[in-house]
Amino acid sequence: MLDYLVTSKTRRALLQLLWRDGVSGTATDLADKSGVAFAGAYRELKAMVESDLAKVEWGDGRKVFSANKAHPMAAVLRKLVNQSEAGKNALSEEKQNLRENLAFLGLPVSAPKTAPEPGVTVETLLVEAANLAQEDASVARSLPVLFHKVRDTLDFDVLKHESWKMGNKHRVGFFLELAGELGNDRRLTEAAGGFMDHRYKVPKQFFNKQTRLSEQVAEMRTPKLARKWGWRMNMGLDAFASTYEKFSRETVSS
Repeated sequence: MLDYLVTSKTRRALLQLLWRDGVSGTATDLADKSGVAFAGAYRELKAMVESDLAKVEWGDGRKVFSANKAHPMAAVLRKLVNQSEAGKNALSEEKQNLRENLAFLGLPVSAPKTAPEPGVTVETLLVEAANLAQEDASVARSLPVLFHKVRDTLDFDVLKHESWKMGNKHRVGFFLELAGELGNDRRLTEAAGGFMDHRYKVPKQFFNKQTRLSEQVAEMRTPKLARKWGWRMNMGLDAFASTYEKFSRETVSS
């Protein structure tokens, strides 16, 4: 029934996350956990707040969204979202659409090439790709290639602003410097310095849902540059370098 009443896949996923699972967080957190693009998630969360379906509070300088349990129809809405598991398929579709847009731009991943919707910038897609890379190793391994391909048209100020809005400026900076190091491009490495978040004091696992074995292997394989940015990852520099060498000379789709 939820599928029929709520046709937006992003809205459906967020409703289930807030009202069925009881999750709260920033727009970036909720976009990551629901597997949808940040731009769509933020737009839907704002609409939910305006409709009193969600509330927003400030915490540690960030907007935190949660279900508005005081809503007069709260019980009905909770019952409705508990009746459907359709969000799972919607989430994978959101990620697939992003992969197709990135493939169109030149990301070397196995996906059809689909042009982004009008108005969606390269900078926004790169920022969303940095989020997707946390759970998709093929995107992570290939992302430096795309940074290299679009470097001449990349607006670093826009990229910084978009990544700041999505709360992943530090993650974007890592890929920016990695692309610069692999391609010996000082413009990229110097620009990356402005993305560094010095609050990253304790190393974190880069990839989501890692097994204990993967975490142990990450201790040995994490590239030096990743350690500089406070990440641990079960992916050595050789994996990034071989992918970069193979695909960086291809042209970007117009």
